[in-house]
Amino acid sequence: MWLRELHLRNFRKIEDLKISFPRGLCVIVGENNVGKTAIIDALRFMLFSSRDYDSLRIHEDDFRNGTNFEPIEIYCTFTELTEEDEVHFQECLVDIGDGKFEIRLSARIEFNETTRRANVKMWGGETEGGTLPSNLYDRISTVYLKPLRDPESGLSPGRYSQVSRLIDCLTTEEQHSDFESIAESANNQIRQLPTVKQARNDINTQMTMLAGAELAQTTDLIFSDPKFNRIIAGLQPKIDDLAYSLNGLGYNNLIFTSATLGTLRQSSQYSFRSILIEEPEAHLHPQLQVLLLRYFAAAAKEREKNEIQVIASSHSPILVSQAPIDSVVSVYESDNNINTVSICNIEIDNTLKMKLQRFLDATRGELFFARRILMVEGIAEALLIPELARIAGGDLKEAAVTVLNVDGINFNAFIPLFGENKLKTPVVILTDGDAGKIGDPPTATAQVLKGYEKYVSNLKVNLSEITFEHELARSGILLSHMQKAFRTLHPTIGPTLDKLIEKLESNDAKADAFYKIFKDTKTSKGLFAQELAYCLEEVHNNLNAVPEYILDGLKFLNVIPIKKR
Repeated sequence: MWLRELHLRNFRKIEDLKISFPRGLCVIVGENNVGKTAIIDALRFMLFSSRDYDSLRIHEDDFRNGTNFEPIEIYCTFTELTEEDEVHFQECLVDIGDGKFEIRLSARIEFNETTRRANVKMWGGETEGGTLPSNLYDRISTVYLKPLRDPESGLSPGRYSQVSRLIDCLTTEEQHSDFESIAESANNQIRQLPTVKQARNDINTQMTMLAGAELAQTTDLIFSDPKFNRIIAGLQPKIDDLAYSLNGLGYNNLIFTSATLGTLRQSSQYSFRSILIEEPEAHLHPQLQVLLLRYFAAAAKEREKNEIQVIASSHSPILVSQAPIDSVVSVYESDNNINTVSICNIEIDNTLKMKLQRFLDATRGELFFARRILMVEGIAEALLIPELARIAGGDLKEAAVTVLNVDGINFNAFIPLFGENKLKTPVVILTDGDAGKIGDPPTATAQVLKGYEKYVSNLKVNLSEITFEHELARSGILLSHMQKAFRTLHPTIGPTLDKLIEKLESNDAKADAFYKIFKDTKTSKGLFAQELAYCLEEVHNNLNAVPEYILDGLKFLNVIPIKKR
């Protein structure tokens, strides 16, 4: 069985929120202070026994502010039950039709203002007041890895170390004697060493002198207590011939996580196994982040043996970009409410979904953390739009705008993520109309893209007449700087182009001439944009310099105020 849904009410800053989890791996993403930790903590409250060290204790501050201590309500729904699950959790079953059932665990927490304590009531099934199985938490196993964790403490020798737990899961009762006989043999050999014999005799002699022959107890010296639990409690990792305590935090994190997942996978006595991990990227460089994510995905994908649900919260666009797209759950704030979107619940054509998965590299993964998004065709726009925003009196970074370069016209792969009951982040697409000449209609592809505005209220699609470079060249203020950048790249042809442009009168004719030479010389758009960006540093606070279709997009994203030019 696996966790399908979590429903929260009046918990911290969350008023009413349902989170749909994908099966297997789930990566919860969003900016700081948006509710990711609240989701993880609610799961800690429900999935751990109240006596467990990692369970969450509800305090006064957990009740939603401004509600006069309205009760906190938490509901968990589990699906894909086996017949054995239905027997063990029969008090918690909910009939969903067709002879199928789900498990629902519910909790209501009320605050007593007299005692300043939280009173918890939990039940299973559909009807409040139902009971919970007395052995509920004997069938649920969840491990919590907190952010900025200290993996060294979890790897330290001890009865409850993660290494000890893993070996205990892997070892049958019959195999205990193997450990014990080896330890006993080692003890016997160490006892025979002359220095050990001498130390033992000295201790016993001193004890006899101190307590007398009647009260003195005989002391022996052993290497290890030859009991199975004591033996495995003393085991600890050694990495590349170094003690784990001398290893870096990053690799110790990986070892600890590996041991944790290994323990869960070997725990066949549980109906539900999960790991809750905050910031799995902590202490890891980008390549290890990617490898860890792939490991999580592979571990959570197994269905044949003991299924594990991995629920991680992350700030890392690298992790998000490498996660299976259906595993992503985006948490964001809109109109003072916390919302979530589970990508697995969005209907996306499989071809587009595969396309989107390929295009979500480290930079594009930022779209799940963005407050405002500006999508552009290529590197030239990505380099120059920030400069154009500055010239218009705005600042993309201060306006919290993330620029996404989609490498061509792959906007259609991203558009299904936005709209009603989806991501509500304001999005502007700036792309080329690719008309044959000024005044001609845009291409059919551009018109289809523009048509998405009717169905996605938070989307604005703005088209240049022909291309981005041609539109910039139509600006009398920008053209001279474009000519300067062109001369830097083409010192021979540049002066000839300058003379040609000088003879022309209209800005449109000058733009046509510039763009024709620009294409004929096969000038690199990226290199040209780099040079032009340097040249544009001389231009300040001039709305008239920036093409209208770009200005309109900047206004939609609140980068610059809406006012007439």
